[in-house]
Amino acid sequence: MEPLAIEIRVSEELVVRGQEWPVQGPPVVMVHDLNEDLDCWKGADRLLAERGFRVITLDLPNHGLSDDESEDDSLLENLTEVIKSVAEVWGPLGLCSYGSVSSELCEMRGPDAPMTHVMISPRARQGGSGLPPDLEHQMSQLVIAATNDGDRSEEARALFDSLGAKKLWASVAANVHGPDLIKSHTHLVDDMAIFLRRTLVSAHLEWTAATHEKAAADFRTAESEGE
Repeated sequence: MEPLAIEIRVSEELVVRGQEWPVQGPPVVMVHDLNEDLDCWKGADRLLAERGFRVITLDLPNHGLSDDESEDDSLLENLTEVIKSVAEVWGPLGLCSYGSVSSELCEMRGPDAPMTHVMISPRARQGGSGLPPDLEHQMSQLVIAATNDGDRSEEARALFDSLGAKKLWASVAANVHGPDLIKSHTHLVDDMAIFLRRTLVSAHLEWTAATHEKAAADFRTAESEGE
């Protein structure tokens, strides 16, 4: 199994590019940190795909092969549109991020937000402010961090403490972070897979059944109208 190249048109001016592992399972979008690209996930994406998920790795705007974004657009706004586009095709999805991007993506709210969010070695929010009150939507969130990673470990714990009630913590004694952490401790990929199955699979199966039912109904309608 090898990944396929994909493009997601966010707007007339912005196309986000990446790769998709064509697995018949719930979609999981993996997002790299600033000043990197999707290659940072190489190896980790395959491990997660082998556990039954349609893994989609993307280059952020202004990174890798993706287009440059307008100065007026925020990363949060663009990624919300990307997630909305993926969900329209593949249904409810999970998000996986790391670093400073994770704290920004925690602010996703409403019907276009992902069902669940895995954050690997997240950085604390600038200024140390807490997250805004969650009135409409609360993602299930898993934070994975190394315990011997100095300030990075402390920042990950600080962000975890600021989250709502639907959160889990997983850690390992190590001094690496981000994708390197889960590639060097592959049992953490199993933890991710268990978490995603518990928080995403049910919603994805419901969406799949409803989509198939609608497609069958549309076919029957078209067939009867053609008689």
